[in-house]
Amino acid sequence: MQAGFGPPYALIQGTLEAQGTAFNKLPMEDCPILRRGSVAWIASGPEFFISLADHSEWKHEYTVFGSVLPEDMHIAEKISALPTIADVWNNVNVTVLEKPVPLLVRRIQKSHVDEI
Repeated sequence: MQAGFGPPYALIQGTLEAQGTAFNKLPMEDCPILRRGSVAWIASGPEFFISLADHSEWKHEYTVFGSVLPEDMHIAEKISALPTIADVWNNVNVTVLEKPVPLLVRRIQKSHVDEI
């Protein structure tokens, strides 16, 4: 998927904040160049985004804390194709899903081979 540099930025944005639970802000950490499938914090969280395209123009500005498995990127693409409504956030035109989509986020343990 090719994305322009302006809106909609080829992103799926969400939040990991549970209702009624305070989120502890996180420090900036590993900030590699964003690639298709990168999952990164917006500022110090709890908002995050999934990149649907490479974004080398953003340099090392975002803490990447995960990635979508390549075999699951079709799911992210389907989410981005769901019905949306237009909105404006801080003078930026965005599209927002008509209905929120819950996501399951889980840690995958590295094998000993990955650590070598």
